[in-house]
Amino acid sequence: MAAITGVVNGYYNYYHVKGRYDDDKVRTPWYDRDLSKEEICSNNDVPDRNYQGADLCRKLAVTYRGVAASNRAKYATAQEAKDAIWAKYSAGGKYSAYSHDERASMARNEINMTLYGTIQLGDVWNDPHLDGEVSLNTRSGANEAENRAFNIKTLGAQFMNLWRNNGIDASQMSGSSFMFSVNGMDMSAAITLLDGKKHDDSFLEMMTAALNSKSNAKNLFYNLLYDSDKSTLPKDSLAKFRLYSDFKNITGLDIREFSQTDDGFFDSEGRNATDIYDEALNSTDKVSFQFHGIASNYFRTLVDDALKYDMDSTPDLTLSMEYRNGNVYLNGDKPHLNFSV
Repeated sequence: MAAITGVVNGYYNYYHVKGRYDDDKVRTPWYDRDLSKEEICSNNDVPDRNYQGADLCRKLAVTYRGVAASNRAKYATAQEAKDAIWAKYSAGGKYSAYSHDERASMARNEINMTLYGTIQLGDVWNDPHLDGEVSLNTRSGANEAENRAFNIKTLGAQFMNLWRNNGIDASQMSGSSFMFSVNGMDMSAAITLLDGKKHDDSFLEMMTAALNSKSNAKNLFYNLLYDSDKSTLPKDSLAKFRLYSDFKNITGLDIREFSQTDDGFFDSEGRNATDIYDEALNSTDKVSFQFHGIASNYFRTLVDDALKYDMDSTPDLTLSMEYRNGNVYLNGDKPHLNFSV
């Protein structure tokens, strides 16, 4: 079933979530309807609040529209999108300076815009975006050291759960340091022993298999990418990754098999990657037609960025972190990761 479309600013169900709609009827969210104040007041228990809520919903819809489109391009399923967004606004994430209700409101609003293209009235009132730009951990009372300590403790527990649920004796890792690396092109994880302690090859193989199971390697990569200081990442590898990921997601093709010229990327038949991308947009259900123009323009910016470099000689984007005695060590902030166990 294709995603529900047909209303420019209306309701649709991008990931086909069951129970979100009846049959194939398209419903327009109440805040997008052209209603008079009198009509809104006559159909709501708290007229003044709900009439004001319409304007607030519209404001938040605009606020979250861009990140919602980005989420739809990144996450393959509704559950994957939900998990990533909840992790983003978790108590140990970069929004930890905000209250529980504020973080929950932001998470639900981003989820609703990503999955359905709407803002629900009940999730409006606590969203700090209504007060202006939302800053990361800059409110009074934010304690970076405490946040970092919380993240380290949480990450350690998550890894321990991962090992335990895959039959790995974590005590064998005591005293050793490991480097976990994830290649962003194929989302494959590798583990390297950083010290001289000897480990049976089968033990390292079990750890690697656990990290590569389910969506663990992918989740690890995207969380590392999200929490990384972008200034420390190689610009050419980052441009390659973004171009590869977006093209693969929409067309199913590997941009690395295309030839790079001054005018763009071309396949063996001489077709431009941008033309292939636009054709794929018209046949895919991964991007609702309302966002085709945004997606097309975004891909062209990725092409322009990639053309600054020689993609054939540009290394794949690989992100790494050190794991030692149950703790994660990174440069800068520690991310809050969700592992499937």
